[in-house]
Amino acid sequence: MTLPSKEYFTVFEAEARWGVPLATIAGWAEAGRFRLVTSTPLVVCGAQKVCGMVELCGSDLFKMLGTAGVPARTCLVHRVIPLRKKGAELLYVTCPRQGLAVQPDELWIPATDLYRFEEKHALGQCSGRSGNRGGREPKYDWEGMWAPLCVHLFTQGIPSTLNELASAMQDWFIEASASGEAPDMSTIRRRIQPLWQALKTAREN
Repeated sequence: MTLPSKEYFTVFEAEARWGVPLATIAGWAEAGRFRLVTSTPLVVCGAQKVCGMVELCGSDLFKMLGTAGVPARTCLVHRVIPLRKKGAELLYVTCPRQGLAVQPDELWIPATDLYRFEEKHALGQCSGRSGNRGGREPKYDWEGMWAPLCVHLFTQGIPSTLNELASAMQDWFIEASASGEAPDMSTIRRRIQPLWQALKTAREN
């Protein structure tokens, strides 16, 4: 049995995939490169009642996601767009009066938006799959890479250079792929650089 594709990615997953700060992700969302969504209980927007998945405005999240690397615990937003309502327009939350409370771990990017963004900016080659309603699947198993990456670090230790670790992961992709294909080194380095840098810094301290 084949499970359905993943429908949403958290902003923390996107941060790890792309190696950019959360504030940058919010800025890209504000520029319309993809949507940031959250799930809300019943809120009132004037004469309308809204619940479920809603799109948020990236600029409303800047203060929470910040630029110092540590996001604030919560923020209040007053603008939402119902996600699954065709032709939905921007609405203003009137109840609760203080706005809709949102936390960083409650922010997601729809998988279709994320894959489209990665394909456009060469952040991970994607290919369609017949009958897949969850969006395009990545050509390479990036999520499956993390477990063998951790095993390699545990057994071999932290390498002295990023290239060494990227080379080991490229070998894993070749062995794991039925066709022997693997991402290029620059793409692998971009994916694993935040983790490698964090481990290197922790070791040096």
